[in-house]
Amino acid sequence: MDTEAPKDPPRHGSNLLSIFITSLSAAIVVAGGSGIIFEAFVVATANLFGLGPMVLWVGSAANVALTVWLAVWTFARSWHVERRLKAGLEVDEPKVSILANLRGY
Repeated sequence: MDTEAPKDPPRHGSNLLSIFITSLSAAIVVAGGSGIIFEAFVVATANLFGLGPMVLWVGSAANVALTVWLAVWTFARSWHVERRLKAGLEVDEPKVSILANLRGY
């Protein structure tokens, strides 16, 4: 009876569509959840201190910009990591730049 774990686990072929779906799902979950939390904070702060509709609109616009950036960054980072893992490379340190994650590995 062989009780040793295999040194190289079998890799299931992942195509670009599955990497795209994984990256898109991660971006939706991370950015969507964060955006909802930040928007609740903006609305609660504006209502608690009676700051008016202009502050609410500005805060909401800043929240949308932050949420869109976070969604694009999460997608790019997930895409980058999935490609590195498919190539058999180690996961590297995350970079803040979106373009750094989209470049080659």
